[in-house]
Amino acid sequence: MRKKGMKSLKDILRNVIKKQKLGKKLDDVEVLNQLSLILGKNLQSYIINSYFKNGTIFLHLNSSVLRSELKYQKEGIIESINKKMGKKIVKDVQLK
Repeated sequence: MRKKGMKSLKDILRNVIKKQKLGKKLDDVEVLNQLSLILGKNLQSYIINSYFKNGTIFLHLNSSVLRSELKYQKEGIIESINKKMGKKIVKDVQLK
């Protein structure tokens, strides 16, 4: 039971994230985590580098076959990540 004037841990964390402007950075990390879950461990081995910037996920792949396959699945990947994030944060996926 909380005493009068005490804040919940959830409220404290929300305030720290807001004051330190960590929300966007945490979202960026979570987008890449969701991408990892969607692609799975096997496909992750073909990714050389991945990052998220300005609404776009950039994936550098070492397999042209996988690159072609993912081109056809871009919209589904974007929808899945945005649904799991609860907001429209991903706008595009660039495959290189």
